Amino acid sequence: MEYVERIPSSAEPPIEVSYPSVDEELVGFDDHARNIIKKLRGRGSDLDVISIVGMAGIGKTALARKIDSDVSIIGHFDVRAWCSVGQTYNVRKLFLEILKQITGDRFVNVDDPDDMVRKNLFGKRYLIVLDDICERESWDVLTRCFPSVETGSRIMVTTRNVELTRYMKKRSEPYILPCLRDEESWELLQQKVFQGESCPLELRSVGPLVAKKCNGLPFLIIIIAGILSRKKREASLWLEVAYDIGSYTLEEGSMKMIQSSYDLLPDYLKPYLLYMGLFPKGYEIPVSDLLKWWIAEEFVPYNFYKRYDLEERSESHLNDLVSRNLVVFSKTRGNGEMKCCVVPDQVREFCLTKTKEEKFMQHVGKRLCMYIADTMTSDFKERKSFGISQASLEFIAHPKFSISKKKNLFPLLNNFRLIRVLHLLDFYLDDSWAAAFQSLTHLRYLAIFVKAFHFKWVSHLVHLQTLGVRSSYIMMSPAIWKLEKLRHVDINEFPIRWADGERVKFEEPTDVVLHNMKTLGTCSMSVADMTPKFWNKFPNLEQLRLHIDELGDVPYYSDSRLMTLEMFPSRLRNLSLSETFLTDEIVSSIAKLQQLETLKLSEIYFTGKKDWDLSDKTFERLKFLKLHRVFMTHWYCSDESFPELEYLVIKSCSKLEEIPLSFADVPTLRLIKVTDCSKSVCDSALSIKQYMEDLCNELFQVHILKSD
Repeated sequence: MEYVERIPSSAEPPIEVSYPSVDEELVGFDDHARNIIKKLRGRGSDLDVISIVGMAGIGKTALARKIDSDVSIIGHFDVRAWCSVGQTYNVRKLFLEILKQITGDRFVNVDDPDDMVRKNLFGKRYLIVLDDICERESWDVLTRCFPSVETGSRIMVTTRNVELTRYMKKRSEPYILPCLRDEESWELLQQKVFQGESCPLELRSVGPLVAKKCNGLPFLIIIIAGILSRKKREASLWLEVAYDIGSYTLEEGSMKMIQSSYDLLPDYLKPYLLYMGLFPKGYEIPVSDLLKWWIAEEFVPYNFYKRYDLEERSESHLNDLVSRNLVVFSKTRGNGEMKCCVVPDQVREFCLTKTKEEKFMQHVGKRLCMYIADTMTSDFKERKSFGISQASLEFIAHPKFSISKKKNLFPLLNNFRLIRVLHLLDFYLDDSWAAAFQSLTHLRYLAIFVKAFHFKWVSHLVHLQTLGVRSSYIMMSPAIWKLEKLRHVDINEFPIRWADGERVKFEEPTDVVLHNMKTLGTCSMSVADMTPKFWNKFPNLEQLRLHIDELGDVPYYSDSRLMTLEMFPSRLRNLSLSETFLTDEIVSSIAKLQQLETLKLSEIYFTGKKDWDLSDKTFERLKFLKLHRVFMTHWYCSDESFPELEYLVIKSCSKLEEIPLSFADVPTLRLIKVTDCSKSVCDSALSIKQYMEDLCNELFQVHILKSD
């Protein structure tokens, strides 16, 4: 019998899910950001390099992220890409990452990514951010594919190496980032500790002393803020922290404070942080995937009566780590939710050391969490020296393991039959993958990029919780009912029909219901297939991506047939519809979903008309609405149609004439984002903004962008 040693978990606190903002003001950075943005948007048409140089922990990366996400930068450049380089890097991986960002294709995998990058950038005004460049060689190799044509393109670099900036320089002088002044350090410390509250009188003398001891380094300040925010607000305790900082060199002080912050973590939270330290330096970790990996690794205690709350609990723990400033959110989704997070370099180094000390990666029964991506083999060697993971080793495979080298991979999988997480979306597999995976019966998470996929090939994975597939040929099978622990199915598109082409017979087996299923997509089905017997198989479904096919038949279905759409699970919170006709009955059914918060419509037509009239409909809890290529001319809404809407995103709706002015009466609205629409649509968005400003709503924003 396998024995897997685990770090014990203490009782966990109640769930309190909140999103720390990635838009928080960086104290003392506003002037720096304005100066660099001016350089980036300068009139010169030649390719220019803007270098941000400074010591570790001074905030180079944070400043670069602030600049890269600025609305004026987003609107100025045709394409943008960000990649973290560091001392150990994989050129192919970096080029692939850039290619994914400039093409929008998450799963691009080509033989010559550098050449593809060059071709996709040629003739465009681009901004490439190279974070943490350390040496000339990496600069020379990476910049060989960046065209120098006169389009006003820019490369923004962060580095500690002053000499290197002179080598990279074209026209602009390096931007030397100074340390924060004492008063700025104290302002940042107060901001992080008191979260908008005023500083207590008894701390107003000792507080500036603590801030001064940080020597103007933002990273050290926010780590100490995470410690102080969990201590009693007593001057003596703050003085102890100030003394600890002053007893070490800057580098030693940073590690000492990270250790103190780690010691303050509850026991149950420590594995979460150590797990995140195993990712490559600067790697943007997808939040939605991270939560699923934690659940698969059983960091989140399983409670039968609260089994539907696993994602919420994981999210709460991630937010806890962020609030302690040990993890940083780096990207948000269109609806304001967090998309990616990053472990600061110093925290990552601490985690790697602590991982070895606490034997977090101890080899027990050859259990391994595998996340295979295009990263240097040396990263794996670095981790392997600690021993194979008992809990969560991130295995990094060099891209030489391509189709021609798959023989190197499959025997390796055979040696680790106890793995629970296997992520291979950047790694194309041919049909032999199914046989190679037969022994991996402990898998909880599987994400693969394959030529063909049949549900029966994974029917033996009875513990599977998450299934992600990218494939051009997908076949359904009754075997899906064997996977009763499935929580998330994310497939590019699959038909709700068996392999023989017949409709799915949900009457058999009648006793099987996938109670745990929360995410399902993308289903391709006709209205005729959308019956109560189908939806009742997934009573707890919260997210659904749906493509209603047989579009030409939809207008001819009777109202009674269309009303079966009301059988969407009542818990549905997120719905995406694509490539279909919408009837008034379908829209009414969607509006009746009382818990729906996110609605995304793409490639949508309307039956018999070019107008979308929602005047008599109310989407009570909808917070995010995205319209992409929705073919309507006029759009009518009342001020009660979207009473709680926060984000409205409109992209490539070429026929739309204007956004209804009634959105100006939605008090919760925070953002309207318009991309590639007519001037009249942009003008209507600006009119809504003016109306909001007249009502003193200063938080409301309008973003008008070029086509991606």
